[in-house]
Amino acid sequence: MPVSPNEIANINFSAMLGKPLTAVVDAQAAAAISTVDFINEVGLDDSGNIKNVTFIYKKLIDGTENDVTLTTPLLAIVPIPFIRVAETTIDFNAKISSVTKSSTDTSHDLNLSTNVNLRWGFGRMNFKGSYAYKKKSSNSDEANRLYSMNIRIHAVQDEMPPGMSKVLDIMEELITESANPTAG
Repeated sequence: MPVSPNEIANINFSAMLGKPLTAVVDAQAAAAISTVDFINEVGLDDSGNIKNVTFIYKKLIDGTENDVTLTTPLLAIVPIPFIRVAETTIDFNAKISSVTKSSTDTSHDLNLSTNVNLRWGFGRMNFKGSYAYKKKSSNSDEANRLYSMNIRIHAVQDEMPPGMSKVLDIMEELITESANPTAG
């Protein structure tokens, strides 16, 4: 079956190219939800309060060694994942080739023979004839279709959204340090 010259026009490019782009948008949305889930799981307790982490270390204050307690919101010290798709490249190649082979062999064969016997007064005639017609046809079609699609997606750690930056600035103000003199 020969390939129609318009076959490339019948390819549903909207679906072939639109589906990968939709998948990229869906992946971006999933990344945003992942960020929200991370903040909820890592940064907040079951009551919605900020999780803090406390460090105790020694610090020399006015010549005296003191135990110092540092309390900070956990989200202020861990990287929050903000993944964004920076670039998407879709390469689509279509190669459609068609080979049609057709051959016809025809032969004709005509055989005639005559046999005439003449006699005095009347004649006798024999006639023989044959005709043969032979036709041999063969057709073969070959259609090759090769489609390939390469999709490259480049994702990067995005800059922190301004709202989250403001929240972290507020959390930074919650960092407290208190000194307890070490008995000595």
